[in-house]
Amino acid sequence: MAKGKHEAPKKTTKTESTKKAKAKSSGGAKKAVLIIVIVCVVLAAAAFGGGYLAGRSDKIHPNLTLGSVVIGGMSVSDAAAKLEAEHWTADTGSVEVTLPGDYKFTVTAAEAGTDMSCAEAAQAAYDYGHSGNPISDLMCYFKCITGSVTQGAIMKAANADGVRKAVDKALADYNERMGKGYEIDEENAVLKLIKGADTADIDENKLCDIIVRAFADGSVGVNYGVSSDSSAEPDFDKLHEEICAEVLDAKYDPETQKATESRVGIEFDVDEAKKLWDNAENGETVNIPLTVTQPKYTAEQLDKMLFADKLGSQTTGYSSSTANRATNVELSAKKINGYILNPGETFSYNTVVGKRTAEAGFKSASAYSGGQVVQSIGGGVCQTSSTLYCAVLYANLEIVARSEHGFAVSYVPWGMDATVSWGGPEFKFKNNREFPVKIVTKCKNRQLTVEIWGTDVDGSYVKMDYSAWTVYDTTYPSVAIGTGAVTYRCVYDKDGELISRTKEANSYYSYHPEAIKWPTPSPTPEPAETPAPTEEAASSDP
Repeated sequence: MAKGKHEAPKKTTKTESTKKAKAKSSGGAKKAVLIIVIVCVVLAAAAFGGGYLAGRSDKIHPNLTLGSVVIGGMSVSDAAAKLEAEHWTADTGSVEVTLPGDYKFTVTAAEAGTDMSCAEAAQAAYDYGHSGNPISDLMCYFKCITGSVTQGAIMKAANADGVRKAVDKALADYNERMGKGYEIDEENAVLKLIKGADTADIDENKLCDIIVRAFADGSVGVNYGVSSDSSAEPDFDKLHEEICAEVLDAKYDPETQKATESRVGIEFDVDEAKKLWDNAENGETVNIPLTVTQPKYTAEQLDKMLFADKLGSQTTGYSSSTANRATNVELSAKKINGYILNPGETFSYNTVVGKRTAEAGFKSASAYSGGQVVQSIGGGVCQTSSTLYCAVLYANLEIVARSEHGFAVSYVPWGMDATVSWGGPEFKFKNNREFPVKIVTKCKNRQLTVEIWGTDVDGSYVKMDYSAWTVYDTTYPSVAIGTGAVTYRCVYDKDGELISRTKEANSYYSYHPEAIKWPTPSPTPEPAETPAPTEEAASSDP
């Protein structure tokens, strides 16, 4: 039956009403969420698009500067040209690193890879915000337009590999110094110990990261500290025994012909060291005063000084000599060549050259003997001894034995010769210098050169003065029979001031008999008859 219009409607229950309200509320919430999602998507899309566009631009982002040069909004090539015109340099400086024990080392911009050319810097400025990552590029762009981008952010980060190489090199030296828990600082005369750490434990990776960040931040220095709870006092008596020693100078070793090793003298007060340790804070560097005595010469210094200076030399000619005499000059020169004389030692010409015999290679040539010119095996070796004598004088060495020739020689000045013969006379000299000397001889184009090489410690030098005069016979004062000479050794300092003038030797040279012009003897007169005595009366005065 159809319902009538007067029929009452069905009554809605409470449960149904609640369900309808919830349905209405849920629909509103979903709609709000959907709107938020849509907005976020739109914003994300916009951001992505903005970042994409920013990252794809061909210009450097706005407001970017390198130093005082504004390059924002420029192309890479224009920016590079402007940097060149403004004489821009990377000038990122260097980072000084301080390690425990006040050990310092520096990592340069070149080592870290932060030094750039103008072209590289312009490219780095462009690369900032042009990575290809839209989100990252957008963030960089916003930083640029707000002017919050530093040069350090633009420049490439420090090269970790370059920093690591610099750190490894520094730590190798650091560990060598501090590996035993202490460092001997000779320059500042202190013994350094770190209280609370037997050895400084350095985390290389951590240290490298600190340095890389310092370059990025523009820091000029970093400190790397080491903390330790241990503070046991070192055994200072044992440490004293380990590091303290007397100074040792390098000396010339004749066997190796090199310098021996030297040693620095080190001393410290054990009681004072203990007090300084006790008063120091944990982790503090304890500086214990040292008495440091440097050697007069190190092995390296002495090796460089040995035979480095020509102390004296003399050249004489033998172009007019016979072949045999020339052979004797050259052979005797060869025998003394390279001879080294240590301080305090005496050189004997006869001993070094040896007996002049045919078996030894010497030839027969003219020589002076017994006031006559004779043929003798080894004639001419006196020219070598005389040339050596002159070189020795100029080297300011001590003469022990020397004799002049019986007759004058033509190859050296008056009084500057030294005759020798097997069995005597002899030529000897002593090395009275601080360092060894070496004899060097050269024979070329019939000229003999003898040089004395050693170590010139003060720049002093020698000049020889001589004077000569004619000697006359005592019976016939008008007859010249020889020449006398006197030589003086004059020593000058490096500035040319005379230090001393000492008589070196007196010499006398006879004329050859045929050169002496004796007077012609006059006839002996007949003796007169003795007159007879005259007898006269003696007279006397009263």
